[in-house]
Amino acid sequence: MLSQAENDRLCRVGPGTPMGAVFRRFWLPICTSDRVTAGGAPRAERLLGENFVVFRTGEGKVGVLDELCPHRGASLALGRVEDCGIRCIYHGWKFATDGAVLEVMNNPAGKRLPSLQTPSFPSIEAGGVVWTYLGPKEHQPAAPHFAFMDFPEARRVLLRVDGNYNWVQSLEGGLDSSHVGILHSNAARPGWNGTSDKKVGALDDTQPVLEVEDTEFGYHYAALRQGGPGKPGNVRITPFIMPSGRIIAGGALQGAENHTIVFEIPIDDEHTATYTVRYGNSSLSLESRLRETGFDDPEVYSQEDQRLLLTRANYNRQNRAIMDKSWSGLNGIAFEDTVIATSMGPIQDRTKEHLIASDIAVARLRRRLLDSAARVERGEDPVGAHVDTHLISSIDAPAPPDGAHWRTLLPNHRIVRAAA
Repeated sequence: MLSQAENDRLCRVGPGTPMGAVFRRFWLPICTSDRVTAGGAPRAERLLGENFVVFRTGEGKVGVLDELCPHRGASLALGRVEDCGIRCIYHGWKFATDGAVLEVMNNPAGKRLPSLQTPSFPSIEAGGVVWTYLGPKEHQPAAPHFAFMDFPEARRVLLRVDGNYNWVQSLEGGLDSSHVGILHSNAARPGWNGTSDKKVGALDDTQPVLEVEDTEFGYHYAALRQGGPGKPGNVRITPFIMPSGRIIAGGALQGAENHTIVFEIPIDDEHTATYTVRYGNSSLSLESRLRETGFDDPEVYSQEDQRLLLTRANYNRQNRAIMDKSWSGLNGIAFEDTVIATSMGPIQDRTKEHLIASDIAVARLRRRLLDSAARVERGEDPVGAHVDTHLISSIDAPAPPDGAHWRTLLPNHRIVRAAA
């Protein structure tokens, strides 16, 4: 249970907030690369409670600027994208990707151009995503490098889903292994209702033993489950990557050669952009990913807008007539998760919760985030700010034999201290 002040400190990310200061020390996704074409329409994007315009010049360079023109405040998302910049349609002021004023159409003859720049932000493209950095220049980390970025496009599939809920409740759900064999019963333990002989590994065990260790990138934790009769136990190791990432292990639920990296990116305090990338050793398609998640239903998810059509007022899409065969009455693992997150309201009230032992990874998440906020306030780096992330991974495998520690399965994860 958190106090209201602690919950606000954890969840709110706008300018001047402690957690907002943490997020602004990392490169963050602002949109998918396919949404900005050379010379095409600019995009208004909201990130951490601030408004930006993202565009690709006719020369192919991506820019991220403050959305409002510094002249009279018109939105540059209405602007004309030209060869080397973006022009406000109100008075014709043109800006380069670095924010420099290139031309002013209404400037009186003989007058010098205004000596100003509109706020601009570093941007790079990697893994099909446009990333930007909103923090202090002197603390800018190296460009992000995650394992999925090294995979060819045919072997990875990217999905952005904007939801109407705070980023923390979505992230906490993703780091809660004990719910997998319960909420996702149809996929994780399809014999739950006695109608199927098929079992999915050790996820039939709904009471995993959880162990957590802090790492240089955040933490990782293991969910240790008993195997079925005559079968070995199972370990599922999930890393939390500061400030809001995680990797889901390939295994019985998604194919042993696949992984899924997830970034919960705050649009603002009450809306979250979830970026997921499934990557592996075989070809992947967006269509199969949409079917698996349950987002292939146009009444649930708009592919054009990359947005969930669920709110607190209309989130309940259960089909109770099939709940003798469908545990949740919902279709798709990710859809189940987003319905739960939406049902909590825009920002979950954690003053009323009651944690138990199976919530250890959730409690550790909050500790690492709040510790990072305190560190930034002291003038220090947040946890994980300058870590090379490309060797971070996850695993779903038989528990190591002969009493070996589960961390030996992922030796590239550097432990910073043993977890209590």
